[in-house]
Amino acid sequence: MDPQSINEYLEKLLPPTIALLITALISVVIGIYLEKFKARLVFLKYRLFFNALGTTIQNEFWGNIQVSYMGRQTNHLSFVTVEMSNDSNNDLENVNIDLWVDQDSQFLGHNGFYDEGGNSILLEQKYYAYYTQVLQRNDDDLELRAINPDHITPIQLSNEINWILTNKKFHLPIFNRHTSIRINLLTENFKGKTPQVRVSVLHKSVKLVTQKDKSEEEKRLGINMIIWGLLAFIFGTWIVQRHYSDATIPIIIVGVIGVLYLVFGLLVYRLIKFVKYLLA
Repeated sequence: MDPQSINEYLEKLLPPTIALLITALISVVIGIYLEKFKARLVFLKYRLFFNALGTTIQNEFWGNIQVSYMGRQTNHLSFVTVEMSNDSNNDLENVNIDLWVDQDSQFLGHNGFYDEGGNSILLEQKYYAYYTQVLQRNDDDLELRAINPDHITPIQLSNEINWILTNKKFHLPIFNRHTSIRINLLTENFKGKTPQVRVSVLHKSVKLVTQKDKSEEEKRLGINMIIWGLLAFIFGTWIVQRHYSDATIPIIIVGVIGVLYLVFGLLVYRLIKFVKYLLA
């Protein structure tokens, strides 16, 4: 085969070969992206709300204030609410939520429900079984102490009682996309302070993050939109000026007006509000 034939052959072969390679590369990139898209993390957002119900104090100004629970005097009672939302596009199954408080606090009561349907949220099954077992053993121990005043509660039982009073595990059979839940907790703090509550979710491809205040998120979104929009506007003006150098002065004027559009808009808005105030 002569060189000219080889060149003609290569000229016919190379374009489809290159096109095939490019197509294969694009397919690989798309495949990797889709796999990452499928395996992406689901972010669950949560917020904590603390509402102090009462604190036992002895003060010369306020006097003697006592707070009790079920006839027992306490130093501080708080009502804590955990709000959690699934804002992702994925439905989750069998999600366990772990809650615990600091060693100077304990849980006294709880309830939970789905915001949309109102269905109750129950304790995780294994935790509930262990919880009831420890309570039964504690009741048996109290009976022994009533019979024998010299009876000493085993350290193991004391540690287990302390653990179930400072830890709660809830179970969500399903946590559908764009839904939210609410868990209410009655807590006691032995030192008269607001308890420290922690929340955790251990689930594959799920990450728990704190939900920021909506007004703060909107404010941050507005600032970012202004900054990136301004940068895009400046860059676009610069490109136009590069291609139309004869119209530099008009472009600069338009650019300055574009940069100051927010200031003009704010002045007009304030002026309208001022006129409405005068006419009111």
